[in-house]
Amino acid sequence: MDWSIVETNERLLGVCLYGARVPGLEVTDDATWLNAFGVVPQTEEASGDEYVRELRIPMDDAAELHITWDVTDGSVRVRHRRAEAVVVDLYREQATLLSAERNGTIAALVVEYGTSDAVGRVRVQVTPEVVIEDKFLRT
Repeated sequence: MDWSIVETNERLLGVCLYGARVPGLEVTDDATWLNAFGVVPQTEEASGDEYVRELRIPMDDAAELHITWDVTDGSVRVRHRRAEAVVVDLYREQATLLSAERNGTIAALVVEYGTSDAVGRVRVQVTPEVVIEDKFLRT
């Protein structure tokens, strides 16, 4: 049996071979955020809650990507703002993974989420341009 598949499914689905468990939100470390986007997460200003973190990624003079997450609720929000307008607002509950990736000039963040009967993955490429891929599949 390929246990890596089982571990991935356990993380995505929040289930365990030995009974149900509450999934946790696995978040990449601060060094990875810094390497991918040049900034590190902070405690969210609006709530002041130490379990709610935020990351503000400046994209140009008028645009910003604002990511917030709550590790206790397993929720992630990604907002792309241009000037004062919110261009994209993604919100996911039951998130299991929030990570950053960099490959040359391409930097992206990934959110994985799931329930017992469905899994999803959002990939937001930030550089060199914003590209959003969102997949949600029944299991």
